[in-house]
Amino acid sequence: MPTFDFLPLLWWGLPFVAAPVIIHLINLLRHRKVPWAAMEFLLASQRKYRTQVLLKQLLLLLLRVAAVLGIVLALAQPRWKSALGRMLGGARTEHVVLLDDSYSMGDLSAEGRIGDTRCFDRGRLVVERICTELAAAQGQQEVAIGRFSAFDKKASQAGEAQAAQQAFDIRLQPVTPRLVQEVRDDLAGRSPAAVASGPRGAVAAAAGVLGGGTGAANVVWLISDFRFKDWKAADETAGLLRQLSDAGCEVRLVDCAAEGGDGRQPGNLTVERLEMAGGVPATGVLVPLEVAVRNNSDRPVRDVAVELREDALGRPGVRIAEIPAGGVGTQRFDVRFTKSGPHLVEATIPADAVAADNTRTMAVDVVDRVDVLLIDGDPTGGGRAGDAFYVATALAPGAGAPTGLRPRIEPPRSLATLDLASFDCIWLLDVERLDPPEVAALEAFARAGGGVVFFTGPRTKAEVVNRVLHRGGEGLFPVPLAGPVDLLPDAAGTAAAPDVVVEEHPVVAVLSGQRNPLLDAVRIERSMAVERGFEPASTSGLRRLLSLRSGGPLVVERPYGDGMVVAVLSTAAPTWNNWARGNPSWVVVMLELESHLARTRRRAESLEVGEPVSVRLDAAVDEIEVDIAVPPDGTLVHQTAVALPAGGLEATLAETSVAGGYTARWRRLDGTERERLFAVNVAADEGQLERIGRERLDRVLAGVAFKYDRAEALEPDTTTLAGVPLVKPLLYLLAAVLILEQLLAYSASYHAAPRGKSAA
Repeated sequence: MPTFDFLPLLWWGLPFVAAPVIIHLINLLRHRKVPWAAMEFLLASQRKYRTQVLLKQLLLLLLRVAAVLGIVLALAQPRWKSALGRMLGGARTEHVVLLDDSYSMGDLSAEGRIGDTRCFDRGRLVVERICTELAAAQGQQEVAIGRFSAFDKKASQAGEAQAAQQAFDIRLQPVTPRLVQEVRDDLAGRSPAAVASGPRGAVAAAAGVLGGGTGAANVVWLISDFRFKDWKAADETAGLLRQLSDAGCEVRLVDCAAEGGDGRQPGNLTVERLEMAGGVPATGVLVPLEVAVRNNSDRPVRDVAVELREDALGRPGVRIAEIPAGGVGTQRFDVRFTKSGPHLVEATIPADAVAADNTRTMAVDVVDRVDVLLIDGDPTGGGRAGDAFYVATALAPGAGAPTGLRPRIEPPRSLATLDLASFDCIWLLDVERLDPPEVAALEAFARAGGGVVFFTGPRTKAEVVNRVLHRGGEGLFPVPLAGPVDLLPDAAGTAAAPDVVVEEHPVVAVLSGQRNPLLDAVRIERSMAVERGFEPASTSGLRRLLSLRSGGPLVVERPYGDGMVVAVLSTAAPTWNNWARGNPSWVVVMLELESHLARTRRRAESLEVGEPVSVRLDAAVDEIEVDIAVPPDGTLVHQTAVALPAGGLEATLAETSVAGGYTARWRRLDGTERERLFAVNVAADEGQLERIGRERLDRVLAGVAFKYDRAEALEPDTTTLAGVPLVKPLLYLLAAVLILEQLLAYSASYHAAPRGKSAA
C-alpha cells in the first residue's frame, strides 16, 4: 500500500496550519455589544441568513487552513512511495549494486522496443537511478557498485571481504550528491567487456562485503540480462543468494534484456571456431582451415557470408549455405603461406545482435619444413624395400606434391640422444627391442603431447612388446600382442569381402562409405593378433581405425598423456601386405595419420579475453625485455621477464581486455629479433542469448526470497525508487485553493453598492 515521505521541515511547519483558526478566534474576542435601534432590523436579517453565513465562514476558514497546509507541504517536498520506495527509507542500509558487463549485454536484438540502446545501457541507467533515489531517501544509505568482469577467482571467495572490496568500482560508502555524480561519470565511460562473466563471482563478492555485524539492513541488486547459459545450473550462485536471503538480505533482480515482440529468441550468430583442419603449416603448402559459425536463434539462417583476412589483408571469403536453428555450419578453405613466421588469420560475419562474437582470429606459426622422425628397425637400413622407405615416400612424395614434411631416418638408439621435442611425430618401424632410456624418452615425448606410430613386422616380438611397451596397459603400446597370424581366405570366396574394413574415424573418413576400389585392392596376408580375451578398460580411450574382415583389429589408437599412440598390426613395406605397392590410399592415410597425431602439437594456441599472454624465454639465448603489441591499435606494453621457480624466464601481460592478435617481440643475445603471435578471442558460448525466464528462474532459485523487476519498470516516468515527487501537483492544488479562498472571501464580505445603482 502506498505511503508518503516528507522532509523533516514538515514537522516545524505544521503548527502554522493553526494560524487561520487563531486569527478567527481573536477576531471573535474583539466584538463589543453596542445598543443601537437600527441593529434590531439587522439582527433579524442575520437570523434569517445565519446558516448560509456560517457555512461560508467555515468554508473560508478551511480554505485558509488548507492554503497554509499546502505551503508547508510544498516546502516539505513529499513523495508518494511505492513498495520499492518504502524499502529505501528508515535507518542505515547497505546496498551492493552488481552490474553485468559481459559481452552479451551488448545485445541490440530488441532495438526500438525500449529504446535504441543495448542491454548494458539500460542497466547503466538503472544503476544511476538507484543511486539518485538513494541520495533522496531517508536514513543513512550506503552503496557499493561493481561489475561482473571485475571479480576474478581470488576476489570472489566469500569471506575474503578485503579482496572483494578492492574489486568494486565504488567501495561501500554513504550516498551523497557528489557520489551520484561520480557514479554517473564512471558509468558514462563504460561499455560491455569482451568477457563471459557469470553472476557467481559477483554474488560471492557481495557476500564478502555484507553481513559484517554492523546492524545495517542489506540489499543486493543484480542487474543482468539473465541468460539461460548462466543460470541453467547455477548451484553455487543459488547457494550464495540463499545464504544472503536467509541472513535477512533483500535480493533484487533487475532484468535489462528486452524480449522480441514475437516471443522468439534473438537472432545472433557466433564465429565459434577457426582452426587448422589438417595439413602442415609450412611455406608453399596448402593448409586446410575450417571456420564454424553457430546459429543461436530458433530459426535457420541461409547464405551466411564469412569475410576472411590474412595478416590484415583481405582474401576471398566463403559462404555457408545454411545453418540450422541452434546448430553449427562449417566451411573449409585453403591457405598457402609464402613465408615462414607467425601469421594471423581472421574470420568475420556480418553485424547482428551482438557484435563481440562476430570475429575470430587464429595464429599460425609457419615453418619452412616440419621434421618427422622415422626409427628404422632394420639394422641394414632396408633400402628401397624397407619399411622406412615406404613411409618416408608417403610423407614426402617429392617436389611435385609438397607436404611440408621432412622425414629423418634414424636407428633406435637415437631416441635417447636426439631432442625429440623438435619432431612432429615419431614412427617406429618393426623395431625388435628398445632399451629403458629409449622407452623413457619415447614415453616422455608422448606424454607431452607428441604422436607415436608403431608398425609391427617380422622383427617384432610379442613378448617384448607386452613386457616393455604395453606393461599391462601402463605403457605406450595400445594392446597386448599374441603373435603373428595369417589371414585365412574368406570361406565365401576371396571376392566376397575386402580384407580391410574402414571404421568411423577422421583419419580414414576419406575411404569410408560405399565400397572403395582402392581398399578392395589391398590384400593382408599376415598381421599381429591381439591376445585372446583382451578387454580394454572403458576409460582407456582405445579406438579402431581399420579392422580385418576376420573381425580383428588392423590399426588402433589410444591416448597416452596429452599425446596419442597408434599401432599398425602389419608391415609398412609390402612384406605382409600389398598396401604400399602403388595404392594411392596408402599415401592418403599416412598423411592423414601424421596430421592427426601432430594436431595437438600444431594446434594454434587460442586464449580467451581476460587470460594472460605469457612468453617463455631462455636466459642463455634471449634478452629479458619483451614488447607486446596490444590490439586494436598496436599499443606497445613493455614487460620484463622474471625467473620461474622451475627454471627459465617468463614475460607476462597479466590480463587481456580486448580480442584480436597480440604480438610479442624480443631480441636474442646474438642481436636477432624474435616474434610470437597470440590469438585472443571471446568465449563463444556467451553469444547464446536464450533467456532463462521468470518461471525457470524461480525453479533455479528455489528457497531464495527475491524480487524481480524489468528495467523498463524503473524508467523515470514511472514509479521511482524513493517515490513520485508531489511538489508540482501540490503547487497546482495550492493555486486552486488560493483562488477559491479569494472568491469565497469576496462573496462572504460586505460591499457597498455603487451610487448609480442605489439611486435607481
